[in-house]
Amino acid sequence: MSDLCISSLVIQAQPAMMAAVRKQLDAIAQAEVLAESEEGKLVVVLDTASSREAADTITDIQNQTGILSATLIYQFDDQFEIQLEDSV
Repeated sequence: MSDLCISSLVIQAQPAMMAAVRKQLDAIAQAEVLAESEEGKLVVVLDTASSREAADTITDIQNQTGILSATLIYQFDDQFEIQLEDSV
């Protein structure tokens, strides 16, 4: 069974740097930009193997030029679900 961790983020970028930010995000294999606005807001979904990998990717995104903030909105981790099932 493969591990699955899906995370959604809202990113605030500098509006003047949207083209560069979009290029940086498009280069991240685990990331998909679902929506963006002229004001610099983006909705991004991450598809990673673990919550640790998701956290590392979010940190990498936060440290990119032009990114003002990256906020985790939702996360599903099937390993967490399996642990819950095993403890019941």
